[in-house]
Amino acid sequence: MRIRSRMLPPGWYPGSKSECLREIEQMVAGVKPLPPGVKVFGGIVPHAGWYFSGKLAARVFYLNSLITQPQVVAVFGGHLGGNSPPLLVTDEAWETPLGNVTLATEFYEPLRKRLTLKEEYPGDNTIEIQLPLVKHFFPNTKVLALRAPHSQEAIALGEAVAAVAGELKLSLLAFGSTDLTHYGPNYGWAPKGFGSDAVKWVKEVNDKKFVDLALKMDGEGMLKTAAQDQSACSAGGAVAAIAAAKKLGATKANLVDYYTSYDVMPLVDYYTSYDVMPGDSFVGYAGILLEG
Repeated sequence: MRIRSRMLPPGWYPGSKSECLREIEQMVAGVKPLPPGVKVFGGIVPHAGWYFSGKLAARVFYLNSLITQPQVVAVFGGHLGGNSPPLLVTDEAWETPLGNVTLATEFYEPLRKRLTLKEEYPGDNTIEIQLPLVKHFFPNTKVLALRAPHSQEAIALGEAVAAVAGELKLSLLAFGSTDLTHYGPNYGWAPKGFGSDAVKWVKEVNDKKFVDLALKMDGEGMLKTAAQDQSACSAGGAVAAIAAAKKLGATKANLVDYYTSYDVMPLVDYYTSYDVMPGDSFVGYAGILLEG
């Protein structure tokens, strides 16, 4: 069996089962279930280290898991440009501290017949950071892991995954992995200067525009504004999840929460270097549910 090993160091998420479980319990403490009758089809989750954005991702997965335990969870990562084809993880399982995640190999050939795909190679965080959470909240579910480009191919990818799930008669939830605005000197982009005014602009203007489009499930608008405004690092992943969810029956999206790494740690960003003033660089995160 081809098992993909963990690549991210423990600073991204804990190295042991007990530490993972402890953090997950803390991240979902006090979260109220969705109202009776709500249908869920997945969501949009951030992919920074658990310390910064883990609770948003955990809460999106948790709220879905309380309503349904699908046969397959699709996780659409990103960090791809517009000229890349979609990337497919072709292993049979993926290592996590909570045990191996079984991958949905039955999707591989049907997807290749529909799309031009290339093999995904280890090293990117957009999918791996989610997998211990998926393993915990969906313990008996297989995972389909792909990375979506920043192009219309993301929409085609999401729709193809939903179509194949239908052909295979497998229930599916779709999750897209993206962080939002990467602001400050560590990211080479600070159009509004530094300090509280810059944080306010990211929250209330730049990130809000992208989040509002996601809440409207406007994939094409998300791709466009992310490119224009540098408001999402992996818009393709979010767009693919929305496309899949819409094909499965999703009709609306709801915001679980939004904040930035500045809110978590105002005096230092997790990428800060010594020649940059603390707090000048930060990243936005949103957790969104896709519902019907």
